[in-house]
Amino acid sequence: MSEKLIELEEKFAFLDHTIEELNKVVFRQMQKIDELEEMIKHLSEKIDQLKDNSKSGAQITNDRPPHY
Repeated sequence: MSEKLIELEEKFAFLDHTIEELNKVVFRQMQKIDELEEMIKHLSEKIDQLKDNSKSGAQITNDRPPHY
């Protein structure tokens, strides 16, 4: 009986440690997701600004400069 209890305690300790490590991984992933969402928001705003600028007359062209 005592051996079974020790074995269960060892398994519990291992699982507890595994859960802690997985929680850390999930936390880091959530931080990265938040960072990426903020970056996407910023880039989306920048794209909207560029679209607005091109609509207001500032044309971006791929023409060669006059010296070519």
